[in-house]
Amino acid sequence: MIRLISSLVLAFIVTMALLLMMHLLIASNMKPPEEGEEYKIPEITMDDREVTEEFDTSKPDKPEEVEEPPPEVPEPEFESPDIDNSVAVAPKVGVKVNIGGVGGFSSDGDYLPIVKVNPKYPSRALSRGLEGYCTVSYTVTKTGETANIEEADCPERVFLSASIKAAAKFKYKPKVIDGEPIEVPGVRNKFIFELAE
Repeated sequence: MIRLISSLVLAFIVTMALLLMMHLLIASNMKPPEEGEEYKIPEITMDDREVTEEFDTSKPDKPEEVEEPPPEVPEPEFESPDIDNSVAVAPKVGVKVNIGGVGGFSSDGDYLPIVKVNPKYPSRALSRGLEGYCTVSYTVTKTGETANIEEADCPERVFLSASIKAAAKFKYKPKVIDGEPIEVPGVRNKFIFELAE
């Protein structure tokens, strides 16, 4: 009981001392502010000026008239082979890409290749040092995509899957007849796979 009473007395004394200290700190800060130096701010005056807006209304000189128009250039025509030779492969370690390209387009309105993707060199063929080619056949659809992709000539079967996957990513401008796009079946693309020397 004595310990409890002594603790309460000590707590009361500490609390009163803190309150007294806070009161003294607040009272010391309640003095009126000291007067400092007065500064005179100069008056800024603007000169009276007349503001005018100017618009450039002059017209450029008229160009000289051409007496006769330039001659019309005839649109070139291209012949279309049955097979597109495509880029071989995006190589891995020591693989060389054989790029041989003949575009698969002909006269006005025919299908035109827009995007051709290189096939990935198969790791099995790379580890065995195999080279070769693979020709695939597909249909260019009305939307310019490839469909019905199948093997046309692929002696080394290891290259078939990579060739089909690459051909599936091809994009074409579709063939147009009488303003309507049409499908073109039997389009071929030859992928050549070669290793670097």
